[in-house]
Amino acid sequence: MELSTISLLFLILPLISLLILAPSHSRRGGGSRAETYRKRRPPGPWGLPFIGSIHHLLTSQPQAALRELAKKHGPVMYLRLGQVDTVVVSSPEAAQEVLRANDINFASRPSLLAADIICYGNLDIAFSPYGDYRRALRKLCTLELLSARKVKQFAGIRDRETMSLVAEVQAAAAAAGGQPVNLGGLLISCTNSITGLATFGHFCSGARTKRFLSAMNEALKYSSGFCVSDLFPSMWFLDVVTGTRYQLRRAHRQLDQVFDEIIAEGEARARRRNAQGEDRDREGEHDLLSVLLWIRDEGDSELPITTINIKAIIVDMFMAGTETTSSAAEWVMSELIKNPDKMAKAQAEVRQAFDNKNPLDHESNVHHLHYLSMVIKETMRLYGLYPPIPLLLPRLCRETCDVGGFEVARGSRVIVNAWAMARSPEYWSDDSEEFNPERFEKSVLDYKGTQFEYLPFGSGRRMCPGSGFGLATLELILARLLYYFDWSLPAGMQPLELDMDMTVGSTARRSNQLHLVASPYGKVTAKS
Repeated sequence: MELSTISLLFLILPLISLLILAPSHSRRGGGSRAETYRKRRPPGPWGLPFIGSIHHLLTSQPQAALRELAKKHGPVMYLRLGQVDTVVVSSPEAAQEVLRANDINFASRPSLLAADIICYGNLDIAFSPYGDYRRALRKLCTLELLSARKVKQFAGIRDRETMSLVAEVQAAAAAAGGQPVNLGGLLISCTNSITGLATFGHFCSGARTKRFLSAMNEALKYSSGFCVSDLFPSMWFLDVVTGTRYQLRRAHRQLDQVFDEIIAEGEARARRRNAQGEDRDREGEHDLLSVLLWIRDEGDSELPITTINIKAIIVDMFMAGTETTSSAAEWVMSELIKNPDKMAKAQAEVRQAFDNKNPLDHESNVHHLHYLSMVIKETMRLYGLYPPIPLLLPRLCRETCDVGGFEVARGSRVIVNAWAMARSPEYWSDDSEEFNPERFEKSVLDYKGTQFEYLPFGSGRRMCPGSGFGLATLELILARLLYYFDWSLPAGMQPLELDMDMTVGSTARRSNQLHLVASPYGKVTAKS
């Protein structure tokens, strides 16, 4: 929740306090049942009337505030956030209970206003409630949309667009005349292009691409954080008064209009192919929109795909495949420029692997870049980039159960503080706050979500299904940036002076985009 919203709540507290619901213990029933719940409920910080424990989180770094609270109250902690019971899990043992032992019980999501509006009534991948639809959607992603085969089919797109990024960096560096270039902005443009082409193919180009991306940016802007009604369900009207609901609906309408145009073109293309007697099969359609339209029209899937479903799925594809990947690449470059010895080691590895190689072979060689892989793993440990927020997307407790010896009541929201676990000295030694890729030299930790002190893609039934797509893009972007350029800070700036402030919203991104000086490596150019 934004600070301005919090301030508004305090200003109108005298009015809305008249509408406060009955105390939570009275709603849970009387007598022994309520007493049992109070005895077994997880410990937590003190709360204020009406707002509960929100005041503990009035910071730009809520994940850090929750870590400090967990040090006092334990790894399974209760907070009353407005009118919502919330349990925060901050240890691998407790996370394992939530994400594995009780995975089905915590496999659903709470309904949040922004997701409900932008994602077509939570028909998307990330926020769809657990059930038959969600299971079928996960199967669709695994077998059709984000499979290893499908990720491989997009290799040509990754190759072209990352080489375009190299050319754009070269042009920007030449124009800057030794001054810094906005690397963060160029990374966003690159990942937008890769995701757009993978999702829409040639259906989305030129002015329409700009309109779609503009609408997506608006959707992301107003989807950041919580709306008032997310924490105060009975105060839903405040989102009307503040204009939040209107802004979300306007962003949704803009997005929907462009969707209709793109889908109409895809349908027209399919009709032309049918009229010409051309075969239409999903193997011949590489872009995700064409695959989804094929599945919708054939009707042979256990998931009844409609146009609305297609729109919701594609919204997730863009949210998970653009700003998340560009943010990850920006954090990696930030850490490397702060640590020149690590930068030199990563560049030496890439240049040894790529020198005298055809650029078309770069992606096939990326998998041999062991040190770059460690750099990426370490960056994800520090910043928790997939999903792109340090606190994994909230889960909803479907039935009352125990976690860590405490009772988690049905309807509670559960947050896993993956950021706290990934920086805990107990699991990562005394240098847990430091950037040290070498810690992964002999580590067996991977991205599969089976070791709960390291959850860059989450775990269980709700873990990120797009890890393969995201990693393939991220690895090639970084490898080519390190191969084609030497990087330095603006004149006079020391590594420790680099701004590393983080903004936690829809992504854990840099507060200010990264600007670095780019110098072409030797005689190598983007045409080599």
